[in-house]
Amino acid sequence: MAPERGSPLLLGIDVGTTNTKVVVYDPERGQVVAVAGRPTQTHHPRPEWSEFLADELWEGAAAAVREVVDAVGGPAAIQAVSVASMGEAGVPLDAQQRPLAPLIAWYDLRTEPQAAWWRATFDPFALYSITGQIVEPKYSVNKLLWLREHRPEVFTATRRWLCVEDFILWKLSGEQAIDYSLASRTMLFDQRRLDWSDALLAHAGLRRDLFPPALPSGTRIGRVTAEAAQATGLGTHTVVATGGHDHLVGAFAAGAIRPGGILDSTGTACTLLTVADRFEPQRPLFEAGFETYAHVVAGTYIVLCGYIDAAGGAVEWLARQLFGEHGYEAAFRAAEAAPLGAAGALWLPHLLGSGTPHNDPSSRAALVGVRPEHGRGHLFRALLEGLAYWMQQNLDLAGERLGLPADGELLAIGGATRSPFWMQLKADVSGRPVHVPRIEEAVALGAALLAGLGSGLFPSAEAAAASLRADSARYRPDSRATAAYRRRYELVYRRLYPALREINATLEQLGGH
Repeated sequence: MAPERGSPLLLGIDVGTTNTKVVVYDPERGQVVAVAGRPTQTHHPRPEWSEFLADELWEGAAAAVREVVDAVGGPAAIQAVSVASMGEAGVPLDAQQRPLAPLIAWYDLRTEPQAAWWRATFDPFALYSITGQIVEPKYSVNKLLWLREHRPEVFTATRRWLCVEDFILWKLSGEQAIDYSLASRTMLFDQRRLDWSDALLAHAGLRRDLFPPALPSGTRIGRVTAEAAQATGLGTHTVVATGGHDHLVGAFAAGAIRPGGILDSTGTACTLLTVADRFEPQRPLFEAGFETYAHVVAGTYIVLCGYIDAAGGAVEWLARQLFGEHGYEAAFRAAEAAPLGAAGALWLPHLLGSGTPHNDPSSRAALVGVRPEHGRGHLFRALLEGLAYWMQQNLDLAGERLGLPADGELLAIGGATRSPFWMQLKADVSGRPVHVPRIEEAVALGAALLAGLGSGLFPSAEAAAASLRADSARYRPDSRATAAYRRRYELVYRRLYPALREINATLEQLGGH
């Protein structure tokens, strides 16, 4: 769909773990007018290692940009561009600005020894009080420390570390910068000062000038260079602005911009986010594994108030086991036909560990309450209900510690929103209305909105979000269903994890992988 003549357009790039997506957004129509994508190439030089090559990331992004520029009739109307990306991964550059090594993927666990060093040498809660992050292998600092130990020639030659967003911004504009949200994913960023932490840099033995200046999301840093224009088809008039961490940029596009809003993003994994107006690390949040760091909306913070690594992934797995390779839709029909409460069957949905709030990677999934009269629909519904109870437990803790209203609206994005039954079940279990905005490529679209902020097209984040004209669906809780689910949640679900914790820990010790 070509834009109307003279209508200014915005371009957003999302460099993700599996794909790079690019959209062109027309703010006058409030609609995406072009979309393109390229697969993210991943290399596995050793078992369990995963890496990206910087030049391949740039080439994929540039090719997708060229495609959408052609689709809208050329670069003239494209006013600004911004970039969202996966977190943590980064590329070391030498004095001539050349990549020195592949980017270690965020999920590559070779850096567990470096994370263990932090836990042993720096109080984890003190670190959380500075960075808002729980010590984990994935953070950028651990990748740098791994290079220092295992590739000392690379570390010695490194003059600058750029995360994925920063690298693409640099290739576009020739300027080096990082936004607050992605800087937070290095585990070296002070959330109160919104600057690099001198204490953590000193502890790690790293120079401050390894990292680019940190700026708010949606900040103009330059224009597209002549070299980048040739590679992408963009014009040198196009403004380049900082973007952000992909989860947060997608939350922005979905409308999670005001304190108290909650976003449920359920795909393969599930992430629950809420917006706060201040950085307020608390020990109960730390113990539950709730991260808290700068949002892409100025003056606000995101609290990651829940995550589980197998949500949609667990649902797809069980659908295959019970209904075959192509039985996904049949599984949902059978679940909808089963009664509320699945006739007493219930899953503890810890297929890949507990996630929050127990923060127990040794916990395993369990199916309880099964009798011969249970069919496939009962067992599948029981998993969906178990995942909804998991969500509710995280929301209860977030409400208690952050003062969130118990009946506030839940924004929902991700693959799970394609199932009205699943969305209604979440509304019934939580007692909250569920709002599903129908937006295309939320992360890339959020980057386009940030481009509009950086170019001055939008005066505020609220104005940027309000420019969208998207359909939506709303699911309202049934009070009788909510009461019935609450009894099962309190009397059964909340007691499952404590009852099975020691058994699962023993299975882990016995090597029962």
